[in-house]
Amino acid sequence: MQSGVSLIGVGTFVVSMCALGLACTSLSESPSRELNAAFEDAGGPILQPTPSVALCTDNRPTFAYPPEARAIALGETLPNLSFEGEHGNVALKEYFEPCAPRSRLLVIRTSALWCGTCGWHAAHTNAWLGDVALAERITLLDLVVADEDNLPATMPALLRFRKTLSAVGKLAIDPSFTFASVSAAHVPLPAYVIVDTKTMRVITTDTNPSAEALRAKLGIALAQLDGHARPDFPEAKTTDGFTANELDLIRDMGLPGAPPADPTNAYADVPAAAALGKKLFFDAALSPSGRISCATCHDARKGLSDGLPQSEGIATTDRNSPGIALASHARWQFWDGRADTLWMQALGPFENTKEFASSRLFVAHEIQRRYATEYSAVFARYPMPDMSDAARFPPSGTPGSPSWDAMRAEDRAAVTRVFVDVGKAIAAFERTFRATPNALDKYAGGDHSAFTPEQKRGLKVFLTTGCVQCHHGPRLTDDAFHVLRFPTGARGGIADLGRAAGVPLLLASEFTAGKEWSDAPASARSFLGMELPVQTTVGAFKTPTLRALPASGPYGHGGTFFTLADVTKHYGGRGLRENDTRAVGATEAWVPEFDANAARELVPFLETLTGEVED
Repeated sequence: MQSGVSLIGVGTFVVSMCALGLACTSLSESPSRELNAAFEDAGGPILQPTPSVALCTDNRPTFAYPPEARAIALGETLPNLSFEGEHGNVALKEYFEPCAPRSRLLVIRTSALWCGTCGWHAAHTNAWLGDVALAERITLLDLVVADEDNLPATMPALLRFRKTLSAVGKLAIDPSFTFASVSAAHVPLPAYVIVDTKTMRVITTDTNPSAEALRAKLGIALAQLDGHARPDFPEAKTTDGFTANELDLIRDMGLPGAPPADPTNAYADVPAAAALGKKLFFDAALSPSGRISCATCHDARKGLSDGLPQSEGIATTDRNSPGIALASHARWQFWDGRADTLWMQALGPFENTKEFASSRLFVAHEIQRRYATEYSAVFARYPMPDMSDAARFPPSGTPGSPSWDAMRAEDRAAVTRVFVDVGKAIAAFERTFRATPNALDKYAGGDHSAFTPEQKRGLKVFLTTGCVQCHHGPRLTDDAFHVLRFPTGARGGIADLGRAAGVPLLLASEFTAGKEWSDAPASARSFLGMELPVQTTVGAFKTPTLRALPASGPYGHGGTFFTLADVTKHYGGRGLRENDTRAVGATEAWVPEFDANAARELVPFLETLTGEVED
């Protein structure tokens, strides 16, 4: 959001300079009428005078930290907080400079690794911090609240964040988002808190400002603290109504290319595997009912979703079918992330009793009966076993069933190998999906006539309200998990635990990327931090891609919203209220709140995010 919280004057707290060897005290002086008026023009009330208090004697503080520290709020002196940093703890008292000749500013910036706007600010820190007029009077403290998946920040996440920075101050982790209470309303990340180091008072805040706006705010704050007139700063330059940071984010939304490599699937980009996978994708005979296939829930005419509130296989499921046009790019699969590869995802529906209600034995028999030649040509290094002996290889069975558990271990492994290769072939086919260009791609490429004025206004609102912090990049998703309190789609209105339920399934699965069925176990991502229950995962769901959005409704993991206007209204209201039992978990602090006008204005832009699929 560009606007942020208005600058609050702090000129009433003027500290006299400490002469060498002499005592110095603060003087409570009211600013001149002209200065007061100038800062009122900047927005917000002027802070009331602070009572005089001795700050330094013989050039040393008379106390370790301001004793009036009370709360973490705008206008208040901050408590002496401490954060875990890369080189030990970082305490706010390190920044306290009561005897400095002039005030300096401590800029505390809170970011997350999943956050697209945070990534831009990290990469462009020098755009404002490197300003010669400001550099000597500003120090930066970066706090990281969460990693790429929105798990609480850890030291490894902090070190990854460091690599994105164009200029570095001190860095620390802050998984509790300590400064969430400073802003007057819920605002998106990155969040800036600006502190006078002479007093450690919070004098102003901002959220996702342009570099020019932040530079101006800092310059005005320093002038005020110095007792000078407000300096003039040029307006931020815009192109077609968008600032430089917004244009960069728009350009990054251009059409995605080929998916990243998947070393866990040696057949990921083998044409013969994709050709076989295409047949399997549309083959309803892999379900004992003979009527369910992958295409049942993933129709190319419906954004590779199914157009139903909740997916219907053998029975109605509890969740909406996600569009899978660009699933091959995703870090996690399913709404709850219970699969870490595309081929692992492809296996899940077969043995789900509400979807295919099939089994790995049934699938393996069908492959041998109808696809033996093609299978053997693609997966030559894994010869298919002769499964003609029904006593040795029952017609159906899956782990936990008596027929499966009675089989010899080596036979179970041979069948599972066929089953896994079916998933890898289907994944190879899904990796061939490509989205066709839409109006956003044209606009991101520089064609400013691609959008109508209403669509441009919607895009502006998308950027300024904070939607882009999660919906960014070519697929318009961060692939992370967030709590937005969407209504459940489960029968009886039972709230869906989301990621909290998905993580145990992921960790228990035999098909994760780091285990024996992977073609490159060493390349699997770490599950560090997932082993222990994490409260922030309760009710959290994966951010969906917005490509193919208009055709992929109903919306939400429960499929309970039927129009885009319903969705934007839900977002603007920060989800269902906490006492609504159709959802669990607490809506995240950085989820913004916006009014009905903004919700309506978003819709024309969202309607441009078409995504026809080519394969």
